Amino acid sequence: MKLQILTTLLLSFLPLGQNPTPIDWITLTQKPFANLKIPELNLNPLLNESIKTKEEWDTNKIKLKTLWMDKIGVFPKKPSNLSTKIESTELLATHKRILLNFQSDENDRIKAYLLIPFDISKTTKFPAVVVFHQTTKDTIKEPVGLGPNQSLAIANHLVDRGYIVLAPECFIMKGKGPQAQATELAKNQPELTGLGKMTFDSSRCVDFLETHENVDSARIGCIGFSLGAKEVLYAMAFEPRYKVGVFNEGGIGIRMSNWTDPWYLTAKMKPHIPSMEHHQVLSLIAPRPFLIMGGNSADGDSSWPFINAVLPIYRLYGAENRVGLINHNAKHSFPHFARSIAYQWLDYWLNHKATKEEAGPK
Repeated sequence: MKLQILTTLLLSFLPLGQNPTPIDWITLTQKPFANLKIPELNLNPLLNESIKTKEEWDTNKIKLKTLWMDKIGVFPKKPSNLSTKIESTELLATHKRILLNFQSDENDRIKAYLLIPFDISKTTKFPAVVVFHQTTKDTIKEPVGLGPNQSLAIANHLVDRGYIVLAPECFIMKGKGPQAQATELAKNQPELTGLGKMTFDSSRCVDFLETHENVDSARIGCIGFSLGAKEVLYAMAFEPRYKVGVFNEGGIGIRMSNWTDPWYLTAKMKPHIPSMEHHQVLSLIAPRPFLIMGGNSADGDSSWPFINAVLPIYRLYGAENRVGLINHNAKHSFPHFARSIAYQWLDYWLNHKATKEEAGPK
């Protein structure tokens, strides 16, 4: 019943098939949690007696970013070009699907699907979205509808809404999987964590999109579920060219999920918790729009303390409505209702009029 009421409330605010119009995101994504009791997680306040103004925060933000960069590792040098290679091209009912790969660092390449709507001309600029997949052997096949779970064919849903979409493969799902990939990375690039590698790769995805003649580089967003959500958080925090993000069921707090596994931050992060927690990473995203979604599995009501902790920073920028939480009460999944809201969030903040109200199967 609670979900039905929330669904009705949300949909009553959302413009369908129209140019983005004012939406009361505070009512939709903050007020439902306003009376929740905030548990004591020992999250260090982001503002204090010495950091009160936007200018003081901007100075502290640089220090905070450096602190977190020290934990995720040193990024490799970017190659001078992408050296993109096309593997296959398919013409589908509504779009072109291109399988390609491009250079990440000098020792690795990123495989990805690029989806391009048919109704596109050489002079038209479109917003673009990077879709990060969950932990699945289907990897990039799932977002483009080539896996069994069509509800997670997020790239297909978005290209039908009029986006250019890139669905890259996460490096930990290559070869023999996460543990083997983490071991190999630690051997070859000991200064870089698995999460640092993912973050670097997410930046290369923007580099790639900016080479496409139809991509509006000022309107690039990202969305992810589970593993993909984790990538979204760090992509947004450390790559400012991502303008909006949607994070579903990644477990926003370090203690809420497996962030200290060898392929993420590693066990070396454990002694720094809770003096370092993800409300600080969230604060690096402000004032860009960021939406957390969850079903009371990895995320949900328990995610609210992190939104509450970062709200003072968004308020400094006059951007309180750009961060929020949706609890879809559907456990570790991405149901139609939540996808509909997520896509509306992208449409709104990327100033995009959806060509079709597509959100996949119900």
